[in-house]
Amino acid sequence: MKKMKTTKSKIKELVKNEEAVSPVIGVILMIAITVVIAAVVASFAYGIIGGVAKAPNSALVVEDARVGNTNITVIHHGGDTIVDAFTVSAGNWSNLLVKHNGKDIPDANMTVSDTTNDNFESGEEIRITVATLQSTDTVTVVYTVTGDIMQRVKVA
Repeated sequence: MKKMKTTKSKIKELVKNEEAVSPVIGVILMIAITVVIAAVVASFAYGIIGGVAKAPNSALVVEDARVGNTNITVIHHGGDTIVDAFTVSAGNWSNLLVKHNGKDIPDANMTVSDTTNDNFESGEEIRITVATLQSTDTVTVVYTVTGDIMQRVKVA
């Protein structure tokens, strides 16, 4: 004659039997992670989450950066307009900055070709007075919003 199991012993047996629990939890976690990753990617793709600021895609050329010169010209040869590059009415830099050997060139040394707006657009020029250029000097144009270097020239 077989001995009947009590309810208490059946419960203990069920609690001890952990087969297939780990694989089921693993599958649920993998599905949850996939859904979260898909949601993040979709939110970036559809612009729900704000994108990272990036510098305008502009072709800038620094001319006259030669040894002995005291005047250089930054020319916007095409591409994106640099919005609020400077404040013409105040005569100072805003979203654009030109540096000589890593030091900001003072606002007073800048002359903009188009004094009707604060944007730096294709065909416009910025004339800048600098200390006498040496062969080891560099001139750098920086987009201040992101800190990206838009052009760097070594004096030749």
